[in-house]
Amino acid sequence: LAYALILMREQGVPSVFYADLYGVEYRDTGDDGQDYDIVMPKIDCLPKLIEARKRFANGAQTDIFDDPHCVAIVRHGTDDAAGSVTLLSNSEEAAKDIELGEAHAGVTFRDYLGHREETVTADAQGKARFPVNGGSVSVWVREDSL
Repeated sequence: LAYALILMREQGVPSVFYADLYGVEYRDTGDDGQDYDIVMPKIDCLPKLIEARKRFANGAQTDIFDDPHCVAIVRHGTDDAAGSVTLLSNSEEAAKDIELGEAHAGVTFRDYLGHREETVTADAQGKARFPVNGGSVSVWVREDSL
């Protein structure tokens, strides 16, 4: 999840490592002189997350750090490019109520990564409740931008 947070941040240059995309297994000697088997599985959703950043990380950004186990990053989009609502959980399933404004009233959102099957529809004021699975990430985008 730390890599997901790095990828969705506006500042800084995102870093994606070979092991994140392809996974690695090797044997290494620790500081204690013992040999250890190192297994770093690939992050299956990383290619789709990189694509989401290219397509939907547009406009002003609002970070919502009101819970140590679930954070949200809202990219508000621009007149020409869609934004996104990204939620990351390092614990249990969670959700956040996010006010996107009247421009999003009645708009339906989908999880671009496919971790959540349901859709989310904003109310008349553009407020919606966005869920995320436990220990996961979801990138919610306007259905009409897909």
